[in-house]
Amino acid sequence: MSPGGGSEGQQVRLHRAFWRHWGTPAAIYGTIVYASVVAAASIENEDHESAVQVLVFSVVSIVVFWLAHVYSTALGFHGDADRLGDRMRDSLRHALRESSGMLEAAIVPSVPLLLAALHVLPVNLGVTLALWLTVLMLALLGYLVFLVRGRPVAVCLAGAVITGLFGVVVILLKTSLQH
Repeated sequence: MSPGGGSEGQQVRLHRAFWRHWGTPAAIYGTIVYASVVAAASIENEDHESAVQVLVFSVVSIVVFWLAHVYSTALGFHGDADRLGDRMRDSLRHALRESSGMLEAAIVPSVPLLLAALHVLPVNLGVTLALWLTVLMLALLGYLVFLVRGRPVAVCLAGAVITGLFGVVVILLKTSLQH
């Protein structure tokens, strides 16, 4: 069956749409940065008041990283010799589109942090879930980029493992700093 037809073609289109939206370099970078900030901010913080601090610090940090990413992307795009006639507004629009994944990457791992801040989860569990969700997100993104390219399942799994390992390294660093 052709790549554009049938349920297999629809599945590939869905994966491409997902990848285009979430699988940008900014989303992967944002996921790793967010996990790193959560890990660093949560060391020695185990009460519910500190859960609010970890959540706020992590969200504010990713917003600052996102703003810096939007600014640098807009400047780079605007300064490109091929775009000298473009308006800054076009460069900013491009940068916002390219950088949105960085903010979106923080949504899923923020949920357990929010639940910990609301006393629904213990703080340690909220942080642990947030960090492992980033590993899962990274692994999924690593898997999908190869799947969209039509690679064999073994290659997709290798991509998942390699990409997910970035999050595992963050968890290992957090663990080593706490002990």
